Amino acid sequence: MKHLATISLIICAALLVGITILDHQQLPEKIASHFNGSGTPNGWMSRSSFTLSMVAIGLGIPFFAIAIMYLIRFFPAKFLNIPHPAYWRDPKNYRKACDFLFMSSLWFGCSFIIWQIFFSRLIVGANRISPPHLDSGKVILLTIPLLVFTFAWIVVLLMRFFKIDNK
Repeated sequence: MKHLATISLIICAALLVGITILDHQQLPEKIASHFNGSGTPNGWMSRSSFTLSMVAIGLGIPFFAIAIMYLIRFFPAKFLNIPHPAYWRDPKNYRKACDFLFMSSLWFGCSFIIWQIFFSRLIVGANRISPPHLDSGKVILLTIPLLVFTFAWIVVLLMRFFKIDNK
């Protein structure tokens, strides 16, 4: 499962970079990069800055979360704050807990990168019309699955750590 999550994350990251580079060529030199609640632009940036920021945010946030989940294994077990701490902090179970946190964070990273790809595409689409306008309804519809996935991710983590092997 870890290999599938890693491969999926690499594919998602490559798609983000590739699509963002392709979109870069279709943008005007100065683009609307921020929009108010009604979809009217209220922030502008250069095409290059926009492209770099979309890639940096799209990769930076997931990799920050992944790095935190990976680095937990190097801290003393007493800092692992999850259900049934005595069980999961035990040396024979601590590594399993850290591996599960890390692997699950790879899936979270995939979901965020996919969201970032579609969000970036919405902004690019908004800049193809004159005057630029972002459909706020589409942004909300796009964000709902990310929020649902994030909530489900948290539920899966909790369910996993509430379950212990009583043998």
